[in-house]
Amino acid sequence: MRKSIFIFGLLFMIILGFSQKKTDEKTKVDSVDKTVLEKKESGIKTYDSKLVGCWRGSEVGQQQEGISKYWVSCRFEDGRSTLLFIMIDKKGKVTQETENGKWWVENGKYYELHNYDGVIDVYNYQATDETVDFKSVELMGKKDSSYKFTDYRIQED
Repeated sequence: MRKSIFIFGLLFMIILGFSQKKTDEKTKVDSVDKTVLEKKESGIKTYDSKLVGCWRGSEVGQQQEGISKYWVSCRFEDGRSTLLFIMIDKKGKVTQETENGKWWVENGKYYELHNYDGVIDVYNYQATDETVDFKSVELMGKKDSSYKFTDYRIQED
């Protein structure tokens, strides 16, 4: 259903684009701004295909001193995500957590919504076919640029 609405909207914009008269640059900018606003209001999200798939990563002591984190993250084409964390403290205690949520990209940033608390984390990112480098912009609702990590693609058999 969403896909049909998206395709219909895209076709409508293309047809509308061909039927418009030539306008000055200011009118063009206003038109683009209106389209971006309508896109946001309709809830349509953009996904970077390089980020789709399952990834692994780890970090030591960045968010919690003395805690080593290991994870597998799966990002799906429709914007759903699942994240499996394993955390090990200095004493060897192992904790496992699973988070479900949503992801999307906008204006060159990666957004990650956590279903359990409704908080959105925001990252700058650089993706290749095999890795994604992330640097935090906002974590748990607060500005924070201190957290960096890399995800590595898990190859399918």
